[in-house]
Amino acid sequence: MLEMIAAPALAAAHPFLSAAGPAAASVLLAAAQPFSAPRRAVIFTPEAAHEALYLLLEGSVGLSMQGADGTRGLLEIIGPDECFLMPAVILGGAWPFGAEALAPSRLLRIPAEAFHAIMARDARLAEASLAHMARQWQGLADQLIEMKLTKASDRVAHFLTGRLMPGGRVAMPEPRAAIAARLGMTPESLSRVMHG
Repeated sequence: MLEMIAAPALAAAHPFLSAAGPAAASVLLAAAQPFSAPRRAVIFTPEAAHEALYLLLEGSVGLSMQGADGTRGLLEIIGPDECFLMPAVILGGAWPFGAEALAPSRLLRIPAEAFHAIMARDARLAEASLAHMARQWQGLADQLIEMKLTKASDRVAHFLTGRLMPGGRVAMPEPRAAIAARLGMTPESLSRVMHG
């Protein structure tokens, strides 16, 4: 069950809203619906993927797809300070993505209509949106190259390096199976690589 929350301080500091500028951020925050999601909560189904832009304030979210045979595949793990579904919101139509909280999470849901209304007249928001989508595209291209051309041990090392915190600790709030799926391996293979 998703729970509504108030998170003005977290939201105001979100990198996407900062890049969009104070005018657009103010309008988007006025339309936004903040909520929290416990681990394993469904945030949206594929049928609703184009209805809102999501800003992740805290936690971890998995974007997944379901194949014709019912098999589910994790496409990406979204971390704090990211936003997701920008292409779906801009283009509309049917999108095959669903999202689930992989760890307790706090998010902002910005309805697509509110986003379109301000984007049509705010060049800074449009620029921030294009920059965000370009970074996401680059990240997906890097992920594809990594999956095709990199050894499993190197993929795990790269993933862990991206999660380093002060003091040398690694943040891994997601289930091990989700991390393994993101890295294109089984949970058993991930465990073997990490122990190695």
